[in-house]
Order: sequence, then C-alpha cells, then structure tokens
Amino acid sequence: MRKWVVPQLDKEMVRKLSSQYGLPVFTSMLLTIRGITEREDIEGFLSESRELDDPLLIKDMDKAVERIRRAIDNEEKICVYGDYDCDGVTSISILYSYLESVFANVMYYIPDRNSEGYGMNMAAVDHLKNEGVDLIITVDNGISAIDEIDHAVSLGIDVVVTDHHKTLDILPPAYAVVNPHRIDETYTFRDYSGAGLALKLVYALEDNNYSIIENYSDLAALGTVADIVPLTGENRKIVKYGIFALKNTERPGLSSLIEQSGADEINSGAIGFKLGPRINAAGRLGSPYDAVELFLTEDEETANEKAALLSSLNSRRQSIELEITNDIERMLKNDPSLTEKRIVVLSSAGWNAGVIGIVSSRITEKYGKPSIMISEDGDVCKGSGRSVAGFSLVDAIFECSDLLEKYGGHPMAVGFSIKKENIPLFIKKINDYANRLEYMPLYTLNLDSRLNPGTIVLDMVEQLRRFEPFGCQNPKPVFGLTKMRLDKITFVGGGKHLRLSVSRDNARLTLMKFSVTPAEFPYIEGDILDFAVTLEKNEYMGKESISFNIKDVCLNGCDTEKIMLRLQDYELYKQGVFIKKKHSFFPEREEFAAVYRYLRSRNGGSYTIAALAFRMGNDTDIFKLMIILDIMNELGFIVCERNSEFLNIRICEVKGKTDLKSSAIYRKLEEEIRNA
Repeated sequence: MRKWVVPQLDKEMVRKLSSQYGLPVFTSMLLTIRGITEREDIEGFLSESRELDDPLLIKDMDKAVERIRRAIDNEEKICVYGDYDCDGVTSISILYSYLESVFANVMYYIPDRNSEGYGMNMAAVDHLKNEGVDLIITVDNGISAIDEIDHAVSLGIDVVVTDHHKTLDILPPAYAVVNPHRIDETYTFRDYSGAGLALKLVYALEDNNYSIIENYSDLAALGTVADIVPLTGENRKIVKYGIFALKNTERPGLSSLIEQSGADEINSGAIGFKLGPRINAAGRLGSPYDAVELFLTEDEETANEKAALLSSLNSRRQSIELEITNDIERMLKNDPSLTEKRIVVLSSAGWNAGVIGIVSSRITEKYGKPSIMISEDGDVCKGSGRSVAGFSLVDAIFECSDLLEKYGGHPMAVGFSIKKENIPLFIKKINDYANRLEYMPLYTLNLDSRLNPGTIVLDMVEQLRRFEPFGCQNPKPVFGLTKMRLDKITFVGGGKHLRLSVSRDNARLTLMKFSVTPAEFPYIEGDILDFAVTLEKNEYMGKESISFNIKDVCLNGCDTEKIMLRLQDYELYKQGVFIKKKHSFFPEREEFAAVYRYLRSRNGGSYTIAALAFRMGNDTDIFKLMIILDIMNELGFIVCERNSEFLNIRICEVKGKTDLKSSAIYRKLEEEIRNA
C-alpha cells in the first residue's frame, strides 16, 4: 500500500517552454514537473555533450595530481586502496589501469569484507608498508580513516584520499583530500560516485584529455549507477556516454559479462539490475579481486572464465536471498506481530551477512516500513537496514549507539555490528524511538502526472528517451490512469503475470502487471480502478505499440492516505502503545454484524486492507475494521490471515449465539476506554 503523490502542474510554464524552445508539449510537461525550466538547465539536461568540467576546480585535486605525478616519475610504489562493491572495484580498475598504462609502479588492495570490513585498517597499512608502498591512493573510501592515515604517515607513507562519502568535522591528515563534500568545497557539483571521482582524477592527470572519457566512462558508468548516486549534473554526462561506451566496449571482460547477463539492451536498468549485481556478488560471496581482473584482462579466455564466475556467484546470491526471504516469511507467518512494529527488525543465525541488505530492501518494499536484518554469526552480529523516504534510519541507529559496536550509513541505508545479547534491547529501543513520532512517514509512490488514456500515442515513448538515463533523482516517469473500468482479467505465463483489459470512454488499453498471483490481485471485473504505469515501446512482428506496465493499482476514490494513517494507530495499539481517543475507534455491535454479513455474502475471500475497507464503505474506519476482524478471528467466526496489506479470510460455521464480551480483545479495549 502506497500513498500516491501527484505534483501540481504549472500549465502556463508548459506552454512557455514549448513555445520558447520549440519542444513537444509532453517533453515540456515532464521538464516542468521535474523543475527543469531555465534555459541553461534544459540545455544541460537534454544536451549530448560529453565534455566534463575542469577537475582541477575541485579542492586538493592539484595537490593529488602533483603527488601522483611525482610518484610516477620517481618510480615510487603506489597502492590503489579500494572497496569491495561495484563502485569500489570500478574505481580501482579506472585508476590502476591508467597508472599501469603510464608505466607507474602500481598495485591495488581490497579489504576482505568479512575479516577486515569497509575502508582502511591498521593491519592493511602495516602490510602495505612491508610491501614497500610509498603512496596510497584511496578510492571510494578514506574520508573517515583519521587514525589509519595518521598511522600510514607515521610509517613514511603519503596518502591521497579520493572519496565521495560525507566528511567528518575534521579531515584525515592526508597529503591531499579530494572529496566534493568537504565543508570548504566550492565546486558546483558534489554528487559523484567513487568511480566518477576516479574518472575526474585521471582526467586531471592527463590534462583534461578527452580520450580519458572515451577510455574509462564505461567503468565509471557502472560504478555511478550501481552506487545509486543522483543521475544529475556531470553524473548524467558520465552515464550517458558510459552507456554508449558499454555498447561498444573493447574490454573482453565487460563484453563477456554483458553477454552472460542476458541484457537485451544496455541502459541504466541493465546496469542496475543485471551487471551491477554480478559485480557486487564477487564482494558478497567470492573475491572482489575477480571483478577487477575481469575489467583488466585482455585475454578472452580469462574474460569468459571471470564473467562465468561472477554470474555463478550472482545465481548463488539469488538462491541465498530466496532462502533468507522464505525463512523470514515463515517467521512472520508464525508471528505476524513482528510486522506491526514501526521498524521491522528480524534476526537469525545462518543468514549471509553479505546478502541481508538486499533482503532488507525487499522487506521494506513489501511492508512499506523501515526494516533491519541481523545475521547472528558468533558473539558479534552484523546488521543491515533500509528505510522509507522521510525517516532517517541512520538517526534511529545513532539513538541506539550505546548498544552497537560499529555503525554508520545514511538516512535510507545503514550497517552496524552488535553483540548478540543486545539484540532484544536494540529492537525495543529503536522502535521506542520511532513510536515517539505521531505518525511514521508514509510509503509513497511519486507520479509525474495523470494522463488521459485517449491521448496517449507512441511518440510519447520516443520523447521519454530524451530523459534517459533513469536512476536516482531522475526516475523513470510514472503516470496515473484514473477511473479505468476493469473489463477483463487474464493470467498469463503460467499464472505468474497478469494482463488486464481496461477502458474509459472510447479508450481501450491493455495493461501488464508482472510477478503477481491471483491472491495478490483482489479486484473483479467491473471495478473502477486507478493505475500507476510506466510506458514502454513494444515491437512484435514488425509492429510497434505501447506497453503499459503497472506499478500500483487501487480502487478509484479510495482514501489510501487516511487508511495508512489509521492502520498505524491500529498497529501501535496492538503493541500496547497508548492511542489518544481510542473511544472513537470502539466498534459497535451493528458494525460487527455489517462486516460479518459482507464477508459471509462473499464466502470470505482475498482482499487488500484498503479494498475491503472501501467495499465496506469509504467511511469505514480501519482501526475498527481490524479490531473487528481480530475479535471475529478470536471467537472463531472467521480465520483471517494477514500478509503485509493482504488479507485472506475464511468463513467458519458457528452454532448458536456468541457474546462479544467473551472476547479478551473486546474486554481489554472496553476496559481501556472506561479507564481512559
């Protein structure tokens, strides 16, 4: 269940852009909605220019270039110190490959995810000293390594930091610190990935030679998309040209990886969902060195072997992810109250620490709540969490810092380690923090605009191509189709997918919803529905048409926001948290009878919470409805199973009359209201 957010359209601005710049109305509308209305911004966004700004405008870039050039000239030993994720290994590959091409004495080092963790560590610095390293260049890390860099300097090793993560109050004692997030930074663009910053560094080392962009933008695009940094400003240029370079890459490893991934088209989606996960799988389940070797090799046989290995690791990652997800579903079925908490925190032994972050994303998406998964492995366990927009999960774990060994992250994603004995208290404390809010931010779906189904033409899909690449802060446009009559429901692909025939006025459309079961689509032919869709071009037997892919659906007129807020009241009450004005939510006997009559007339069935409330009457109070279902379930009138927003209800045969006051739930609520 999601709250749909549709921006107010400035129609006058749309007309102005279309008139002044000769743009199609649909393109002008999307630019207006996304706040791209000034000439310079429009030209920059739609431009095909591949030139990057002067990297020497970034603070300390000149110092970094001077020190690296000196190391090359004096044949000092250089170590590129990276990270084990896609952004990290592409950053390493860019810088190492360049330095090797200019005959530098260079090596690279990647910390082990499990034994060393993220970033620099003392043991690694000592190891590099023993290897005779004179200069360490960090990529995608280093900004928080104050003590480790101080230690390196004490051993006579200079350090150049290139990092894109938020800085601390103090900078590390490095020879140069290249990070656009420095407090004293004046450079206009700050949101690079580690790979994007590595590209800027080698661009500077080669005096802004355009061949650098041609040679390395493919790797930079991989890191930029995979690290989910904003696809705006120079990142947009890097990824646009990088996608072009990927399509024509001369790297045997990349060619083989693309082929084995089965990507039909190379775009940001293919990077994010096919290539990136394979590269990340090396760091999660194998060795990130295999990913770097894939990028660096010029041997076809080695390229094929490494690409096959990464694809195999990714398949294994998917299997592990499925096992953990199934394990979680069993946990939640046995104890549905776990999902009623404002932050869903789950832990278990045997969960792979490298995969739980992905699983957390799935749980957050399904339940519309922040979630944290904890892998219980030994006395010190690892946790990973994902949030919803508007709730800073990193602030929440900072509130619990006294229970954690290590922690970090940003508002939407966190990672930490915790002693096993502290997990129960952590679950309580982080939810106590969330419970202090009157309401949690609602899980939202942002629509670009509503469309009249009778005016949609294929050229609109062509115009959407000018807005690619899609990604963070430039998402694929989602449109609303409202008041559509559901004419026909057809399950296809062995019942795994759904094809809907819908209509409004004289417009007839076919919509697709993938990966949905009959139980997850509780609507019937004749319903008037609202759809959130994306537009794609479909080609079949030489004929082009528009494909409408459903992202969400709800009954027209359903007040989803009100339902979601009332559901939060119900879930807080179930946890024993005091709810103001509980008396206004107390169900009357007539309301019990109405719900039971409705369910019995339909012999139970499958519903979403919102759909059941709407069918009962749009003024149905969710708190009351859920309490009624709980009481009827307790008294044996029904069997009601809840899975996220879905309810599966079975009617039971009841002989004789049953007094509502025989329900413990009823008596408890009645007593609380009496004593309020």
